Amino acid sequence: MVVIGAENLPSSMYTPLVVLLAAYAVLSILAGRASSNDDQAQADRWANIAFAVVLVAAAYALVLLITGIFSYPSRTSDMVTILIVIGVFFALLLFAFFLIAEVIPHALRRGRRER
Repeated sequence: MVVIGAENLPSSMYTPLVVLLAAYAVLSILAGRASSNDDQAQADRWANIAFAVVLVAAAYALVLLITGIFSYPSRTSDMVTILIVIGVFFALLLFAFFLIAEVIPHALRRGRRER
């Protein structure tokens, strides 16, 4: 069995994702137009087809991911490390936003009521 590395994959392997993205954009526009024309049945039909296109794109992206993982098993640990770092970064960012938006204003309002 010959395994092709993700960086050695021809660009034509990634072209279906671009085509599916364009199809999703067109279908979303058609759904929006049908909705603005008060044709809810047609809008729902276009939206359902667009959702199916997204599912196909996700399945194909999964195939590309699996191809990349098996092509470079030594880099799998690097991928996991990067995902953990990104996850921790966004968790800290969300926590900071939570503090700014909820905790700090609540503490300032409580201080005003006690006076």
